[in-house]
Amino acid sequence: MSKDDNNNVLTAAIIGAGFSGVGMGIGLIRAGIDDFIIFEKSGGLSGTWHDNTYPGAGCDVPSHLYCYSYSLNPGWSRVYSPQSEIKTYVEDCARRFGITGNVRLNTTIADVRFDDASQLWVLQTTTGETVKARFVISATGPLSIPKVPQIEGLKNFKGPVFHSARWPKDMLLKDKSVAMIGSAASAVQIAPAIVDDVAQLTIFQRSANYIAPRHNRDYSTSEKKRWRRFPALLRARRYFMDISRDLFTFRAFKKNSFLAKFFKHSTLQYMRDIVHDPDLRKKLTPDYPLGCKRILLSDDYYQTLLRGNVSLVTEGIARIKPDTVISTTGQEIPADVIIMATGFEATNFLAGLNITGRQGRNLHTQFSKRLSAYRGVSYPGFPNFFTLLGPNTGLGHSSMILIIEAQIDYILKMIGYTEGRVMDVCEEAETRYNRTIARDLETMVWASDCASWYKAEDGTIPTLWPHSTATFRRMMARPVFADYEVASSSLASSSG
Repeated sequence: MSKDDNNNVLTAAIIGAGFSGVGMGIGLIRAGIDDFIIFEKSGGLSGTWHDNTYPGAGCDVPSHLYCYSYSLNPGWSRVYSPQSEIKTYVEDCARRFGITGNVRLNTTIADVRFDDASQLWVLQTTTGETVKARFVISATGPLSIPKVPQIEGLKNFKGPVFHSARWPKDMLLKDKSVAMIGSAASAVQIAPAIVDDVAQLTIFQRSANYIAPRHNRDYSTSEKKRWRRFPALLRARRYFMDISRDLFTFRAFKKNSFLAKFFKHSTLQYMRDIVHDPDLRKKLTPDYPLGCKRILLSDDYYQTLLRGNVSLVTEGIARIKPDTVISTTGQEIPADVIIMATGFEATNFLAGLNITGRQGRNLHTQFSKRLSAYRGVSYPGFPNFFTLLGPNTGLGHSSMILIIEAQIDYILKMIGYTEGRVMDVCEEAETRYNRTIARDLETMVWASDCASWYKAEDGTIPTLWPHSTATFRRMMARPVFADYEVASSSLASSSG
């Protein structure tokens, strides 16, 4: 490789500009590395907070914990801030840390290929542009591909049909009859936000959810002033949120734990205190252990179900006519609009990316045999390729920003260690690591006999981390370089 070719090679190519991708870019800048590009397929930063603009959209993690540890925000308006504030926060961080010039919006990466001869990664956009990089970091996230059910007649529906993550900007629901398919995380936010506008809202529920009160509220002006004046108070608040979730909330996900029984009782009592109708209570009572599916937070969903223009249907959907949804019991529900609040393809990691490693090894072929990674970041046969929020890094109890930052620090250590070389995690190390993860997952409620988006089709759980966030951070702070094969690259040789 010539010296001119070397000058055209990026240190890193980052795919995705959500919290993970922006955080990775900031990490590189702080480490003194500025020759990188963040490729983002949409027209804006913040990932899921750019895509999900539906009414009522917000985070179910307190805002003071759902932000970068080095950029705490004393100005959050509420305990759980809305989508628009989170999006603005990410954009502001990108601007303040000087990475906006490294971002390429409206650019979709279609093919990522490791060139064995040059020991470099070659990325190709959907428009045919080619980019070379020493490292590739995928920050596409597990909740980016909407899951849309296949229902007979759906294509013949004459009104608007859309997924909650693709909410039309000009959508008006005033005096409309709305059918919402799904009753989980996005649905419990959407329903209270639109109930005053719609003529009729019919919610199709496949399974009941455990819902805990959110206790959301506005922060007072004095609180925000105090946090600005004394940043240590804000750091202490964040620390308490972090530790309490590890010490208490996490333990509720252990099989048959006392805390699981306590939280189950309290969530069901919360429902009973609001819903007095025995038939509706029965529909809203889960038939599986608490935590087996995602626990939801809402201060107003149950109250919304009691409104006169809202109905809950627990039968399945048989088919859809141009203006009607027909249940499996034959009930016909008129509808002007259908909203798909049906979640995401959470186990379809790196969807849309064709990734080829050493000697033609395809990552999705590898995933079809076993959806796994080493520490959620590395894959045998894919040197200098890392993922943020890869397999078995999800949480059910705390903030994903804690996981993201731990992975970013790990990747930066790996980049610093390579010194122009290529690093490929050993197959044996990846297998050993995932054998331990699988064993530990068996102690968690997610392994119970219930269907959830946490599980793959084969019943394995490739999505969740079975320990506390503190345990994850301790592990990622100490890379085991011996678990990687290290070889000199032609780039290092030619530059020497």
